[in-house]
Amino acid sequence: MALEEASKRFEVVKLDEAEHLVFGWASVSVRDGDELLTDLQGDRIEPEQLEKAAYDFVEHSREANEMHQGTPVGQLVESFALTLEKLDVMGLLRKSAPKVAYWVGFRVSPAVFAKVKAGQLPMFSIEGTAERVAA
Repeated sequence: MALEEASKRFEVVKLDEAEHLVFGWASVSVRDGDELLTDLQGDRIEPEQLEKAAYDFVEHSREANEMHQGTPVGQLVESFALTLEKLDVMGLLRKSAPKVAYWVGFRVSPAVFAKVKAGQLPMFSIEGTAERVAA
């Protein structure tokens, strides 16, 4: 997948400058249809695994670092593992949202917020471990 295409899928889509808040899709498993999306590393995340990973992150981490390195630069303030089932029980229509994805919001340091605003950190990236399974 090209970086340009990926940045449209996982880009930071909402900023709150006064509060240093950044929001967007951390990961998208299924956009339209039933095909799993492939990320920049060539990985695909099954919907059930993405939802479990989102809950695990909220229970055990909730911190963001910069480019998977260094000390924490942000704290999770919003988290939603999106599924069609959840939209249905909430009475919401799916218009342009993905079918299965993980939405996050972080309060970040002023230095990191400046990089996000300048386009130097344009998208979220999730970090984790998994066993690769042949497709």
